[in-house]
Amino acid sequence: MTDAEYQFNIQQFRRRHWLHYAGQGLLMGATLLAVRSQLAGPAEEVPHLATGTNMLALLGAIPLVSLMLYVLSRAIRPNLRRPYAENMRLYQSRLVMRNSLLALLGLPVLAWYLLRPQPLTLVGYAALLLALAWLTVPTAKTYQRWLLS
Repeated sequence: MTDAEYQFNIQQFRRRHWLHYAGQGLLMGATLLAVRSQLAGPAEEVPHLATGTNMLALLGAIPLVSLMLYVLSRAIRPNLRRPYAENMRLYQSRLVMRNSLLALLGLPVLAWYLLRPQPLTLVGYAALLLALAWLTVPTAKTYQRWLLS
């Protein structure tokens, strides 16, 4: 692999990283707004999602999904004997898993918006995602560190 190919792949990692956060933020925000519109009806028309047992099941599923994503992301290991394209594909998979796990940190903010719908809460959620994306942007150094781990 030439240096130009390597730099091109790192740039692709960055673009996909930013697109992933933007897509996941939009997906979670759209889901929140859809659920919010259903919860806004009269008390006798409250959907099944708002019942206590379903909310507890949902709250219990979030740590399980987080744990599963963490275990899967840690299981993705490099191997210097593999072709470089395979290691880059694995690194991209690891980035997607890690970004998905980190985006779950915004769920309490979204839950707060369900309880008290204020636009500032959504701005806080967007700021949280932006900060996470900014702090975890992939670089050539982080890829090399992962490759040598």
